[in-house]
Amino acid sequence: MQRKPESLTFDRMREMLALTESDMLDNLFISNDLMIISDVELVIKRVLKVDALFQIQDYRCGLVKSGRARIRINLIDREMEKGMVVFVTPGTIVQPLEASDDFLLTGMAISPEMLHLSLNNHLPAIFNGKMMDGRLAVGDNERDIVKRMFLLLHDVAKKENCSRQIVLNLVAAVLNQYDLLFSENETRQPNSHSNERYIFDRFIYLVNNNCNREHQMNFYADKMCLTERYLGTVVRKASGVTAKEWIDRAIITSAKVMLKHDNKSAAQIAEELNFNNPSFFSKYFKRIAGCTPQEYRNSE
Repeated sequence: MQRKPESLTFDRMREMLALTESDMLDNLFISNDLMIISDVELVIKRVLKVDALFQIQDYRCGLVKSGRARIRINLIDREMEKGMVVFVTPGTIVQPLEASDDFLLTGMAISPEMLHLSLNNHLPAIFNGKMMDGRLAVGDNERDIVKRMFLLLHDVAKKENCSRQIVLNLVAAVLNQYDLLFSENETRQPNSHSNERYIFDRFIYLVNNNCNREHQMNFYADKMCLTERYLGTVVRKASGVTAKEWIDRAIITSAKVMLKHDNKSAAQIAEELNFNNPSFFSKYFKRIAGCTPQEYRNSE
């Protein structure tokens, strides 16, 4: 029987790291919505010992500094080698298989809410659902830039009384740098995008930019001059997730950002997100997120 993936939350990462060597603290920053690792060697060894399937709940970007590792991502074995930039997005199923003794990786994990906040809801193409994961070998110059960006982010985030806005700006810079690297590589590749892939990419773009006001499939289908049935079929085929789920995810992410980072009441947020009344918003939020808006706001 296939094992059920374990949810790899920030709390679960804290558990797995609790027994690692004390000098790991110098290489790690972890909060409720951001984790930065400047040397992942000990983390990889810990994760390999756990021998589990993990479902990633956040966005993760990394740079392989040395060595190699083999990881099964969404049932496909992937090789990660020195000089590669890599990323995975929420929902990705990951199973670490092996790593060389000299495998070193630096990188960050960021919650969907913080990602949207740092980018002001304007997601770069590679993080808008277009790709679940990516690997790309880059040159020495690009590799050095990414490495220094992670180091700067790590140093700033660990400072006592660090500026939240500076951290958000640095996170946005890293995400946009990754988007630039992968976009430049895509333009060098033969254009193999099918019409269905274009439809899916366009749908995700429209959802991310309109979900605060538009919750129904007919809006997106009309915008794309397609029937709801055909659009739903294409989205499900391209991503394995229904179109309605994509819309719900986007709405809930926007709501979570507002609840954590705005002083607006739940009623004001409900109105801004175009819900008929606060009660309906609360029931919708609890159905999708598993807790009420107020419970989420009061959580750590």
